[in-house]
Amino acid sequence: MHTRRFFIKTALMGATAAGWPGGRRDSAEAAPTPLPKTLRGDHFETCHAVRDGVTLPAVRTTVSHDVVIVGGGPSGLCAAYHLRDRDLLLLEKEDALGGNCILDEWEGVRMSTGGAFYTRSEKELFSFFEEIGAGGRKVVGGDSLVIDGVPYLDFFGDGSARLPFRQRVQDDFRRSRDEMLKLLKTKPADQLETVAFSELLKPFDPLVTKFWDSFGPSNWGGVASETSGSIGCEAYKWAGGADDPRWTFPGGMAGGARALTDWLTPKLGSRLVTGAAVYRIEREAKGPGAVVHYMKDGAPVAARARVVIVATPKFYASHVIPDLPADQRAAMRANRYAPYPVFNVCLESPGPEPAYDNWFLDAPFTDFIPAEWILHAGHGAKDRKTVLTVYHPLREARRAELLVDTRVLDMADDVAAALERHFPGTLDKISEIRVFRRGHPMYISAPGRKSTTERAARPFGPILFANTDSLPGVSSFDGAFTAAKRASAEARAQLSA
Repeated sequence: MHTRRFFIKTALMGATAAGWPGGRRDSAEAAPTPLPKTLRGDHFETCHAVRDGVTLPAVRTTVSHDVVIVGGGPSGLCAAYHLRDRDLLLLEKEDALGGNCILDEWEGVRMSTGGAFYTRSEKELFSFFEEIGAGGRKVVGGDSLVIDGVPYLDFFGDGSARLPFRQRVQDDFRRSRDEMLKLLKTKPADQLETVAFSELLKPFDPLVTKFWDSFGPSNWGGVASETSGSIGCEAYKWAGGADDPRWTFPGGMAGGARALTDWLTPKLGSRLVTGAAVYRIEREAKGPGAVVHYMKDGAPVAARARVVIVATPKFYASHVIPDLPADQRAAMRANRYAPYPVFNVCLESPGPEPAYDNWFLDAPFTDFIPAEWILHAGHGAKDRKTVLTVYHPLREARRAELLVDTRVLDMADDVAAALERHFPGTLDKISEIRVFRRGHPMYISAPGRKSTTERAARPFGPILFANTDSLPGVSSFDGAFTAAKRASAEARAQLSA
Protein backbone atom coordinates (compact mmCIF):
# COMPACT_ATOMS: atom_id res chain seq x y z
CA MET A 1 0.00 0.00 0.00
CA HIS A 2 2.67 2.80 0.36
CA THR A 3 -0.41 4.72 1.76
CA ARG A 4 -2.31 7.48 0.03
CA ARG A 5 -3.14 11.06 0.82
CA PHE A 6 -2.50 16.29 0.88
CA PHE A 7 -3.56 20.34 1.78
CA ILE A 8 -4.83 24.14 1.29
CA LYS A 9 -8.29 25.78 1.01
CA THR A 10 -10.38 27.11 -1.83
CA ALA A 11 -14.01 27.94 -2.61
CA LEU A 12 -16.21 28.15 -5.65
CA MET A 13 -16.38 31.52 -7.31
CA GLY A 14 -19.58 33.36 -8.19
CA ALA A 15 -22.78 32.06 -6.58
CA THR A 16 -20.91 29.69 -4.25
CA ALA A 17 -18.72 32.44 -2.90
CA ALA A 18 -21.90 34.41 -2.32
CA GLY A 19 -23.07 31.93 0.25
CA TRP A 20 -23.88 28.41 -0.94
CA PRO A 21 -20.67 26.32 -1.10
CA GLY A 22 -21.37 22.63 -1.37
CA GLY A 23 -24.98 23.15 -2.42
CA ARG A 24 -26.88 22.77 -5.69
CA ARG A 25 -29.36 25.25 -7.14
CA ASP A 26 -32.48 23.69 -8.65
CA SER A 27 -33.14 26.99 -10.47
CA ALA A 28 -31.61 30.42 -10.72
CA GLU A 29 -33.87 31.71 -7.95
CA ALA A 30 -34.18 28.65 -5.70
CA ALA A 31 -32.23 28.21 -2.49
CA PRO A 32 -29.40 25.68 -2.73
CA THR A 33 -30.17 22.03 -2.05
CA PRO A 34 -27.79 20.78 0.68
CA LEU A 35 -25.56 17.90 -0.32
CA PRO A 36 -26.51 14.64 1.43
CA LYS A 37 -23.65 13.50 3.66
CA THR A 38 -22.96 10.61 6.00
CA LEU A 39 -20.23 10.45 8.63
CA ARG A 40 -18.47 7.36 9.96
CA GLY A 41 -15.14 6.68 11.56
CA ASP A 42 -13.23 5.52 14.59
CA HIS A 43 -15.08 4.92 17.85
CA PHE A 44 -12.90 6.83 20.26
CA GLU A 45 -14.84 6.94 23.54
CA THR A 46 -12.92 4.13 25.31
CA CYS A 47 -9.61 5.23 23.82
CA HIS A 48 -10.06 8.80 25.02
CA ALA A 49 -11.06 7.56 28.47
CA VAL A 50 -7.81 5.60 28.67
CA ARG A 51 -5.80 8.57 27.40
CA ASP A 52 -7.43 10.85 29.98
CA GLY A 53 -6.68 8.50 32.88
CA VAL A 54 -10.25 7.41 33.56
CA THR A 55 -10.31 4.33 35.81
CA LEU A 56 -12.07 1.51 33.99
CA PRO A 57 -13.26 -1.64 35.81
CA ALA A 58 -11.07 -4.69 36.23
CA VAL A 59 -12.69 -8.12 36.27
CA ARG A 60 -11.45 -11.67 36.63
CA THR A 61 -10.37 -13.55 33.56
CA THR A 62 -13.01 -15.84 32.13
CA VAL A 63 -11.15 -17.31 29.16
CA SER A 64 -7.59 -18.23 28.28
CA HIS A 65 -5.87 -18.42 24.89
CA ASP A 66 -2.41 -19.02 23.50
CA VAL A 67 -2.48 -15.66 21.72
CA VAL A 68 -4.62 -12.56 21.98
CA ILE A 69 -4.23 -10.11 19.08
CA VAL A 70 -5.25 -6.54 19.84
CA GLY A 71 -6.38 -4.76 16.69
CA GLY A 72 -8.08 -6.04 13.56
CA GLY A 73 -6.45 -3.84 10.95
CA PRO A 74 -4.01 -5.18 8.34
CA SER A 75 -1.30 -6.03 10.88
CA GLY A 76 -3.70 -7.78 13.27
CA LEU A 77 -5.32 -9.72 10.42
CA CYS A 78 -1.91 -10.71 9.05
CA ALA A 79 -0.82 -11.86 12.53
CA ALA A 80 -3.99 -13.98 12.71
CA TYR A 81 -3.08 -15.46 9.32
CA HIS A 82 0.42 -16.40 10.50
CA LEU A 83 -0.89 -17.90 13.77
CA ARG A 84 -4.14 -19.41 12.50
CA ASP A 85 -3.12 -22.86 13.71
CA ARG A 86 -2.90 -21.66 17.31
CA ASP A 87 -5.63 -20.98 19.86
CA LEU A 88 -6.01 -17.27 19.23
CA LEU A 89 -8.47 -14.47 19.91
CA LEU A 90 -8.49 -11.27 17.87
CA LEU A 91 -10.10 -8.15 19.38
CA GLU A 92 -11.08 -5.16 17.22
CA LYS A 93 -12.71 -2.06 18.71
CA GLU A 94 -14.60 -1.11 15.54
CA ASP A 95 -17.69 -2.84 14.18
CA ALA A 96 -15.80 -4.07 11.12
CA LEU A 97 -12.35 -5.56 10.53
CA GLY A 98 -9.88 -3.77 8.30
CA GLY A 99 -8.51 -0.84 10.32
CA ASN A 100 -7.24 1.74 7.83
CA CYS A 101 -8.57 -0.48 5.04
CA ILE A 102 -12.31 -0.72 5.74
CA LEU A 103 -14.37 -1.29 2.62
CA ASP A 104 -17.43 0.74 1.70
CA GLU A 105 -19.87 0.31 -1.18
CA TRP A 106 -22.42 2.55 -2.91
CA GLU A 107 -24.73 1.48 -5.74
CA GLY A 108 -22.44 -1.45 -6.52
CA VAL A 109 -19.26 0.67 -6.53
CA ARG A 110 -16.63 -0.58 -4.10
CA MET A 111 -14.57 2.18 -2.53
CA SER A 112 -11.72 2.61 -0.09
CA THR A 113 -11.83 4.57 3.13
CA GLY A 114 -8.04 4.51 3.43
CA GLY A 115 -5.20 2.52 1.83
CA ALA A 116 -5.04 2.62 -1.96
CA PHE A 117 -2.36 0.35 -3.47
CA TYR A 118 0.69 -1.86 -3.08
CA THR A 119 3.65 -2.19 -5.44
CA ARG A 120 5.27 -5.00 -7.37
CA SER A 121 8.52 -4.56 -5.43
CA GLU A 122 6.72 -5.57 -2.21
CA LYS A 123 7.36 -9.18 -3.13
CA GLU A 124 6.26 -10.96 0.03
CA LEU A 125 2.96 -9.08 0.14
CA PHE A 126 2.45 -9.71 -3.56
CA SER A 127 2.93 -13.47 -3.05
CA PHE A 128 0.74 -13.42 0.06
CA PHE A 129 -2.27 -12.04 -1.77
CA GLU A 130 -1.83 -14.64 -4.49
CA GLU A 131 -1.59 -17.36 -1.84
CA ILE A 132 -4.97 -16.48 -0.34
CA GLY A 133 -6.51 -16.23 -3.79
CA ALA A 134 -6.78 -12.45 -3.71
CA GLY A 135 -4.37 -11.32 -6.39
CA GLY A 136 -4.89 -7.67 -7.17
CA ARG A 137 -4.98 -5.97 -10.54
CA LYS A 138 -2.24 -3.87 -12.08
CA VAL A 139 -2.93 -0.13 -12.12
CA VAL A 140 -3.01 1.21 -15.66
CA GLY A 141 -1.21 4.47 -16.38
CA GLY A 142 0.49 7.08 -14.24
CA ASP A 143 -0.84 9.95 -12.14
CA SER A 144 -1.77 13.51 -12.96
CA LEU A 145 -1.02 16.89 -11.44
CA VAL A 146 -4.16 18.98 -11.92
CA ILE A 147 -3.64 22.71 -12.44
CA ASP A 148 -6.66 24.92 -13.17
CA GLY A 149 -8.64 21.83 -14.08
CA VAL A 150 -6.09 20.56 -16.59
CA PRO A 151 -4.34 17.24 -15.79
CA TYR A 152 -0.64 16.91 -16.56
CA LEU A 153 0.84 13.40 -16.75
CA ASP A 154 4.44 12.27 -16.21
CA PHE A 155 5.13 15.57 -14.47
CA PHE A 156 8.54 14.48 -13.14
CA GLY A 157 9.53 13.07 -16.53
CA ASP A 158 9.00 14.18 -20.11
CA GLY A 159 5.62 15.62 -19.12
CA SER A 160 7.35 18.30 -17.04
CA ALA A 161 7.86 20.28 -20.27
CA ARG A 162 4.09 20.62 -20.58
CA LEU A 163 3.52 22.01 -17.07
CA PRO A 164 2.08 25.57 -17.19
CA PHE A 165 5.09 26.97 -15.37
CA ARG A 166 8.09 28.93 -16.49
CA GLN A 167 11.02 27.03 -17.97
CA ARG A 168 13.03 26.98 -14.73
CA VAL A 169 10.21 25.30 -12.84
CA GLN A 170 9.66 22.73 -15.59
CA ASP A 171 13.35 21.90 -15.55
CA ASP A 172 13.43 21.66 -11.76
CA PHE A 173 10.59 19.13 -11.63
CA ARG A 174 12.58 16.81 -13.84
CA ARG A 175 15.99 17.70 -12.40
CA SER A 176 14.83 17.14 -8.82
CA ARG A 177 13.93 13.55 -9.69
CA ASP A 178 17.32 12.92 -11.28
CA GLU A 179 19.17 14.43 -8.32
CA MET A 180 17.17 12.65 -5.61
CA LEU A 181 17.60 9.26 -7.26
CA LYS A 182 21.32 9.99 -7.52
CA LEU A 183 21.43 10.77 -3.78
CA LEU A 184 19.81 7.41 -3.07
CA LYS A 185 22.70 5.70 -4.79
CA THR A 186 25.55 7.82 -3.43
CA LYS A 187 24.58 8.87 0.12
CA PRO A 188 24.51 6.47 3.10
CA ALA A 189 20.92 5.64 4.02
CA ASP A 190 21.47 6.59 7.67
CA GLN A 191 22.71 10.03 6.63
CA LEU A 192 19.65 10.65 4.44
CA GLU A 193 17.34 9.41 7.19
CA THR A 194 18.36 12.15 9.63
CA VAL A 195 18.09 15.12 7.28
CA ALA A 196 14.80 16.82 6.41
CA PHE A 197 13.59 16.28 2.86
CA SER A 198 12.99 20.04 2.59
CA GLU A 199 16.74 20.62 2.96
CA LEU A 200 17.44 18.40 -0.04
CA LEU A 201 14.84 20.30 -2.08
CA LYS A 202 16.31 23.77 -1.44
CA PRO A 203 18.24 23.91 -4.76
CA PHE A 204 14.97 23.63 -6.68
CA ASP A 205 12.10 26.01 -7.29
CA PRO A 206 9.69 26.32 -4.32
CA LEU A 207 6.89 24.82 -6.43
CA VAL A 208 8.71 21.48 -6.25
CA THR A 209 8.59 21.65 -2.45
CA LYS A 210 4.97 22.75 -2.65
CA PHE A 211 4.13 19.57 -4.53
CA TRP A 212 5.82 17.41 -1.90
CA ASP A 213 4.11 19.43 0.85
CA SER A 214 0.94 18.04 -0.69
CA PHE A 215 2.06 14.56 -1.61
CA GLY A 216 3.77 13.80 1.70
CA PRO A 217 0.80 14.30 4.04
CA SER A 218 -1.25 11.98 1.86
CA ASN A 219 1.33 9.22 1.81
CA TRP A 220 3.32 9.41 5.04
CA GLY A 221 1.66 12.15 7.05
CA GLY A 222 4.10 15.06 6.85
CA VAL A 223 5.13 18.00 4.70
CA ALA A 224 8.67 18.10 3.30
CA SER A 225 10.15 19.71 6.44
CA GLU A 226 8.66 16.85 8.53
CA THR A 227 9.87 14.11 6.20
CA SER A 228 13.16 12.23 6.35
CA GLY A 229 15.36 12.69 3.31
CA SER A 230 15.49 8.96 2.72
CA ILE A 231 11.70 8.72 2.47
CA GLY A 232 11.51 11.73 0.14
CA CYS A 233 14.23 10.45 -2.17
CA GLU A 234 12.73 6.97 -2.22
CA ALA A 235 9.32 8.42 -3.14
CA TYR A 236 10.73 9.58 -6.48
CA LYS A 237 10.95 5.88 -7.41
CA TRP A 238 7.23 5.22 -7.00
CA ALA A 239 5.38 8.56 -6.94
CA GLY A 240 3.25 8.71 -10.05
CA GLY A 241 3.70 4.98 -10.69
CA ALA A 242 6.81 5.64 -12.77
CA ASP A 243 9.28 2.92 -11.78
CA ASP A 244 7.48 0.53 -9.44
CA PRO A 245 4.22 -0.82 -10.91
CA ARG A 246 1.24 -0.49 -8.58
CA TRP A 247 -1.42 -3.09 -7.88
CA THR A 248 -4.71 -2.86 -6.07
CA PHE A 249 -8.26 -4.18 -5.75
CA PRO A 250 -11.72 -2.80 -6.41
CA GLY A 251 -12.08 -0.72 -3.27
CA GLY A 252 -8.32 -0.17 -2.96
CA MET A 253 -6.47 -1.96 -0.18
CA ALA A 254 -9.81 -2.30 1.61
CA GLY A 255 -10.52 -4.93 -1.03
CA GLY A 256 -7.36 -6.76 0.05
CA ALA A 257 -8.28 -6.53 3.75
CA ARG A 258 -11.79 -7.79 2.98
CA ALA A 259 -10.35 -10.73 1.02
CA LEU A 260 -8.10 -11.62 3.96
CA THR A 261 -11.03 -11.33 6.38
CA ASP A 262 -13.13 -13.61 4.18
CA TRP A 263 -10.27 -16.11 4.05
CA LEU A 264 -9.79 -16.09 7.83
CA THR A 265 -13.44 -16.15 8.91
CA PRO A 266 -14.20 -19.82 8.10
CA LYS A 267 -11.04 -20.85 9.94
CA LEU A 268 -11.35 -18.65 13.04
CA GLY A 269 -15.05 -17.84 13.20
CA SER A 270 -16.12 -16.39 16.54
CA ARG A 271 -12.52 -15.84 17.57
CA LEU A 272 -12.53 -12.72 15.37
CA VAL A 273 -14.34 -10.32 17.69
CA THR A 274 -15.46 -6.82 16.69
CA GLY A 275 -16.81 -4.09 18.95
CA ALA A 276 -14.21 -5.03 21.58
CA ALA A 277 -12.24 -2.00 22.81
CA VAL A 278 -9.13 -2.99 24.76
CA TYR A 279 -8.33 -0.63 27.62
CA ARG A 280 -5.63 -2.41 29.66
CA ILE A 281 -2.94 -5.03 29.03
CA GLU A 282 -0.94 -6.14 32.03
CA ARG A 283 1.68 -8.76 32.61
CA GLU A 284 0.71 -11.35 35.18
CA ALA A 285 2.39 -10.92 38.57
CA LYS A 286 2.79 -14.69 38.77
CA GLY A 287 3.18 -16.62 35.58
CA PRO A 288 4.53 -15.96 32.10
CA GLY A 289 1.38 -14.58 30.50
CA ALA A 290 -0.63 -11.36 30.34
CA VAL A 291 -4.24 -10.29 30.86
CA VAL A 292 -6.15 -8.25 28.29
CA HIS A 293 -9.07 -6.15 29.56
CA TYR A 294 -11.67 -4.94 27.06
CA MET A 295 -15.20 -3.61 26.79
CA LYS A 296 -17.72 -5.69 24.86
CA ASP A 297 -21.38 -4.68 24.62
CA GLY A 298 -20.90 -2.21 27.46
CA ALA A 299 -19.47 -4.80 29.87
CA PRO A 300 -15.85 -5.36 30.93
CA VAL A 301 -14.23 -8.67 29.95
CA ALA A 302 -10.78 -10.07 30.71
CA ALA A 303 -8.90 -12.73 28.76
CA ARG A 304 -5.63 -14.37 29.70
CA ALA A 305 -3.03 -15.02 27.02
CA ARG A 306 0.32 -16.71 26.98
CA VAL A 307 1.32 -14.11 24.38
CA VAL A 308 -0.29 -10.80 23.38
CA ILE A 309 0.34 -9.13 20.02
CA VAL A 310 -0.52 -5.44 20.12
CA ALA A 311 -1.37 -4.48 16.54
CA THR A 312 -2.47 -0.92 17.29
CA PRO A 313 -0.60 2.39 16.92
CA LYS A 314 2.16 2.77 19.51
CA PHE A 315 0.54 5.97 20.79
CA TYR A 316 -2.41 3.96 22.07
CA ALA A 317 -0.29 0.98 23.14
CA SER A 318 1.69 3.30 25.40
CA HIS A 319 -1.50 4.12 27.31
CA VAL A 320 -2.98 0.64 27.72
CA ILE A 321 0.18 -1.08 29.01
CA PRO A 322 0.73 0.43 32.48
CA ASP A 323 4.17 -0.86 33.42
CA LEU A 324 6.19 -0.25 30.27
CA PRO A 325 9.83 0.76 30.77
CA ALA A 326 10.15 4.53 30.68
CA ASP A 327 12.44 4.58 27.64
CA GLN A 328 10.10 2.35 25.65
CA ARG A 329 7.06 4.43 26.54
CA ALA A 330 8.93 7.59 25.52
CA ALA A 331 9.92 6.00 22.21
CA MET A 332 6.31 5.01 21.55
CA ARG A 333 5.06 8.51 22.25
CA ALA A 334 7.74 10.02 20.05
CA ASN A 335 5.71 8.77 17.10
CA ARG A 336 3.58 11.46 15.47
CA TYR A 337 0.36 10.69 13.63
CA ALA A 338 -1.62 12.53 10.98
CA PRO A 339 -5.38 13.00 11.47
CA TYR A 340 -7.09 11.81 8.32
CA PRO A 341 -10.61 12.13 6.91
CA VAL A 342 -11.45 10.51 3.56
CA PHE A 343 -14.38 11.74 1.45
CA ASN A 344 -16.04 9.39 -1.02
CA VAL A 345 -17.91 11.62 -3.44
CA CYS A 346 -20.70 9.53 -5.00
CA LEU A 347 -21.73 10.64 -8.50
CA GLU A 348 -24.83 9.76 -10.51
CA SER A 349 -22.76 9.69 -13.71
CA PRO A 350 -19.05 9.59 -14.54
CA GLY A 351 -17.10 12.46 -13.07
CA PRO A 352 -13.51 13.51 -13.75
CA GLU A 353 -11.22 10.54 -14.42
CA PRO A 354 -7.96 12.07 -15.71
CA ALA A 355 -5.70 9.37 -14.24
CA TYR A 356 -5.44 6.85 -11.41
CA ASP A 357 -4.25 9.29 -8.72
CA ASN A 358 -4.82 13.00 -9.27
CA TRP A 359 -2.91 15.62 -7.27
CA PHE A 360 -3.60 19.28 -6.54
CA LEU A 361 -1.65 22.32 -5.33
CA ASP A 362 -4.65 24.52 -4.56
CA ALA A 363 -7.40 22.38 -3.05
CA PRO A 364 -8.32 21.66 0.58
CA PHE A 365 -7.59 18.00 -0.14
CA THR A 366 -4.48 16.43 -1.59
CA ASP A 367 -5.63 13.99 -4.25
CA PHE A 368 -8.46 11.82 -5.48
CA ILE A 369 -8.67 8.38 -7.05
CA PRO A 370 -11.62 7.31 -9.22
CA ALA A 371 -12.81 4.31 -7.22
CA GLU A 372 -13.29 2.07 -10.27
CA TRP A 373 -10.16 3.11 -12.17
CA ILE A 374 -8.80 -0.37 -11.54
CA LEU A 375 -11.78 -1.79 -13.48
CA HIS A 376 -12.23 0.75 -16.28
CA ALA A 377 -9.11 2.98 -16.37
CA GLY A 378 -11.38 5.91 -17.22
CA HIS A 379 -13.14 4.15 -20.11
CA GLY A 380 -16.23 2.66 -18.50
CA ALA A 381 -19.82 3.01 -19.67
CA LYS A 382 -21.03 6.60 -19.86
CA ASP A 383 -24.24 5.85 -17.93
CA ARG A 384 -22.63 4.27 -14.87
CA LYS A 385 -22.51 5.65 -11.35
CA THR A 386 -19.02 6.52 -10.10
CA VAL A 387 -17.18 7.53 -6.92
CA LEU A 388 -14.19 9.79 -6.35
CA THR A 389 -12.19 8.80 -3.27
CA VAL A 390 -10.83 12.10 -1.99
CA TYR A 391 -7.91 12.05 0.47
CA HIS A 392 -7.83 14.94 2.95
CA PRO A 393 -5.06 14.58 5.58
CA LEU A 394 -4.86 17.33 8.19
CA ARG A 395 -1.97 18.85 10.06
CA GLU A 396 -1.62 17.59 13.64
CA ALA A 397 -2.85 20.88 15.10
CA ARG A 398 -6.23 20.31 13.42
CA ARG A 399 -6.89 16.88 14.97
CA ALA A 400 -9.52 18.29 17.33
CA GLU A 401 -11.60 19.33 14.31
CA LEU A 402 -12.33 15.67 13.65
CA LEU A 403 -14.27 15.53 16.92
CA VAL A 404 -16.70 18.20 15.71
CA ASP A 405 -19.21 16.57 13.38
CA THR A 406 -20.35 19.84 11.83
CA ARG A 407 -16.77 20.85 11.06
CA VAL A 408 -16.06 17.57 9.30
CA LEU A 409 -19.26 17.88 7.26
CA ASP A 410 -18.26 21.43 6.35
CA MET A 411 -15.04 19.96 4.96
CA ALA A 412 -17.20 17.86 2.65
CA ASP A 413 -18.73 21.05 1.24
CA ASP A 414 -15.23 22.45 0.70
CA VAL A 415 -14.28 19.25 -1.15
CA ALA A 416 -17.32 19.58 -3.44
CA ALA A 417 -16.53 23.26 -4.07
CA ALA A 418 -12.93 22.52 -5.07
CA LEU A 419 -13.97 19.70 -7.40
CA GLU A 420 -16.51 22.00 -9.06
CA ARG A 421 -13.93 24.74 -9.50
CA HIS A 422 -11.54 22.43 -11.30
CA PHE A 423 -14.17 20.32 -13.08
CA PRO A 424 -17.32 22.39 -13.68
CA GLY A 425 -20.49 20.32 -13.64
CA THR A 426 -19.29 17.90 -10.98
CA LEU A 427 -21.46 19.46 -8.30
CA ASP A 428 -24.72 18.65 -10.10
CA LYS A 429 -23.71 14.97 -10.35
CA ILE A 430 -23.14 14.47 -6.61
CA SER A 431 -25.66 12.10 -5.03
CA GLU A 432 -24.02 12.05 -1.60
CA ILE A 433 -20.66 12.36 0.13
CA ARG A 434 -19.56 9.63 2.52
CA VAL A 435 -17.03 10.78 5.09
CA PHE A 436 -14.76 8.46 7.08
CA ARG A 437 -12.56 10.02 9.78
CA ARG A 438 -9.59 8.63 11.66
CA GLY A 439 -7.57 10.38 14.35
CA HIS A 440 -4.22 8.51 14.38
CA PRO A 441 -4.14 6.22 11.34
CA MET A 442 -0.76 6.99 9.85
CA TYR A 443 2.56 7.84 11.47
CA ILE A 444 4.62 10.72 10.14
CA SER A 445 7.89 9.54 8.59
CA ALA A 446 9.93 12.26 10.28
CA PRO A 447 13.72 12.70 10.20
CA GLY A 448 15.43 10.52 12.79
CA ARG A 449 12.36 8.41 13.50
CA LYS A 450 14.28 5.22 12.68
CA SER A 451 16.39 5.61 15.83
CA THR A 452 13.39 5.20 18.14
CA THR A 453 11.41 2.64 16.14
CA GLU A 454 13.29 -0.43 17.34
CA ARG A 455 13.06 0.65 20.98
CA ALA A 456 9.33 1.30 20.68
CA ALA A 457 8.63 -2.11 19.16
CA ARG A 458 10.86 -4.34 21.28
CA PRO A 459 9.09 -7.23 23.08
CA PHE A 460 7.95 -6.53 26.62
CA GLY A 461 7.91 -10.00 28.08
CA PRO A 462 4.86 -11.80 26.65
CA ILE A 463 3.60 -8.55 25.07
CA LEU A 464 4.73 -8.19 21.46
CA PHE A 465 4.15 -5.44 18.93
CA ALA A 466 3.00 -5.44 15.33
CA ASN A 467 1.36 -2.51 13.45
CA THR A 468 3.04 -0.72 10.59
CA ASP A 469 4.59 1.83 13.00
CA SER A 470 6.81 -0.96 14.32
CA LEU A 471 9.09 -0.37 11.34
CA PRO A 472 10.87 2.56 9.71
CA GLY A 473 9.60 3.71 6.33
CA VAL A 474 6.01 4.72 5.60
CA SER A 475 2.66 3.43 6.81
CA SER A 476 1.64 0.71 4.37
CA PHE A 477 -0.08 -2.64 4.07
CA ASP A 478 3.33 -4.12 3.30
CA GLY A 479 4.71 -2.66 6.54
CA ALA A 480 1.75 -4.11 8.43
CA PHE A 481 2.38 -7.52 6.86
CA THR A 482 6.10 -7.41 7.69
CA ALA A 483 5.54 -6.28 11.30
CA ALA A 484 2.90 -8.98 11.79
CA LYS A 485 5.20 -11.66 10.39
CA ARG A 486 7.96 -10.64 12.80
CA ALA A 487 5.66 -10.50 15.83
CA SER A 488 4.15 -13.88 14.90
CA ALA A 489 7.61 -15.46 14.76
CA GLU A 490 8.38 -13.99 18.20
CA ALA A 491 5.08 -15.38 19.48
CA ARG A 492 5.85 -18.88 18.21
CA ALA A 493 9.26 -18.77 19.85
CA GLN A 494 7.71 -17.87 23.21
CA LEU A 495 4.93 -20.45 22.90
CA SER A 496 7.42 -23.22 22.17
CA ALA A 497 9.86 -22.22 24.93
